[in-house]
Amino acid sequence: MKRVSILLSALVVLSANARPGDTEESLESQLTAGIAKASANASDREKPNEIMKGSVTYSGIAVQLLKTDNPLQLLNPAAPARYGSAEDNVIRDSFTGTASAWKIFSIKF
Repeated sequence: MKRVSILLSALVVLSANARPGDTEESLESQLTAGIAKASANASDREKPNEIMKGSVTYSGIAVQLLKTDNPLQLLNPAAPARYGSAEDNVIRDSFTGTASAWKIFSIKF
C-alpha cells in the first residue's frame, strides 16, 4: 500500500509539472496561413467554371461543361481539384447561408 501511494504521488507531481502542448495554436496558425495562400492562388488563376473576355466573365455549370475534357468527372465527388469545386456553382442565401440554387449560366460585367 505504501508503494502504491508513493507511485501515485510521484505521478501527480510529474503530471502537474508537465508543460501543456502548444500544438493547437500552431495548427490553427498553419491552417490560417494555408487558407490565405490558397485564396491568393485561387484569385490569380481562372476557375474551371469561368471564361473571361475583357471585362465580362461568363460562369456556371454550362461553361464548366464546355471547358472540361471529361464531363462525367463533374458528377464524381472524388474528382481531382482541376475539375473545380461544386461550391463554385452554388448560389447561397445571404441570410441563412444555405444553398438555394444552382448557377447554370451567369454573366458578370
